[in-house]
Amino acid sequence: MRLLSLISMFLFGCSRIVAQPPNIQSYTIAHINLPADMNKQVCISGMKFYNGQLYFASERCPSINVFDPVKSAISHTIPLNVPQNFEMEGMTSFKDKLYLVSENIAAVYEVTMATGAIKSIQTSIPLPEKSKSGDGMEGIAANENHNKFYLLRERNEDMTKSQIYTFNAEPGNESSSVTLKYESRIELPLENPQWRYSDICVDSVNRRLLCLKSYSKGKLRQQFLESIDIDDSGQLRLETLKNIPVENFTEVSNTYKTQDYSMNLEGITIDNNGTIYIVSDNTSGKANCELEAKEKTILLQLIKK
Repeated sequence: MRLLSLISMFLFGCSRIVAQPPNIQSYTIAHINLPADMNKQVCISGMKFYNGQLYFASERCPSINVFDPVKSAISHTIPLNVPQNFEMEGMTSFKDKLYLVSENIAAVYEVTMATGAIKSIQTSIPLPEKSKSGDGMEGIAANENHNKFYLLRERNEDMTKSQIYTFNAEPGNESSSVTLKYESRIELPLENPQWRYSDICVDSVNRRLLCLKSYSKGKLRQQFLESIDIDDSGQLRLETLKNIPVENFTEVSNTYKTQDYSMNLEGITIDNNGTIYIVSDNTSGKANCELEAKEKTILLQLIKK
């Protein structure tokens, strides 16, 4: 009987070990002060961490601001010769160049950092145009380990799903360094039209795509961070979509909202240490890049617990 009792206790202990939930990484929020110029109508909608700096892409101002997060200062600005009626919505880097995705005129652009020279990138399929509801291409993320680009469409025509397209990066020509060949598409269901995905970035260390998701109706906003695993071939595994816990994400966001910060979170990136940065777009409608905005741009830092 004693032997049976010991065996039962051993098996019970093993079952408890097996039943333990996985250790899901969680984050706390900190706020990084931005210089006063970032509180003008700068409309930051994309961001990329590159060589120790944060590159901010403006939605309506023809420039990229390069920010030093250690010094909390703009180190320099890259002027862009962009097409008329541009509306840059997301930014990533691939090898030694930056890449932007435009919403108003659906297209991908390559930027040479040293000069700001910009070239249009060929895609094997047309990108979805901006819908009647105002939704279009919203984010871009490059995966250098698998030679892939992921492009985010904010919402489809009936606003029931967000979509992420996977492209293979192939050698380009004299016009651009790469061309993008379509491979696949996944769809992320939305509970109702108040939900949306606003940006994506690749976490290469953990082999996942980080997805910035939010809910907005009137003054009510809720913020979420999710992830999708990337498999050995660089494809996104939709069945792995899950929430990443961020301590008091919505509550902290609402606190900053009362301090006149814009909580229209539009850009996400991750540094080499796994710290995540999120930035807001502080202007709607046509922007005058030299005038003060009604709300201030916010830069949040998500630190692993």
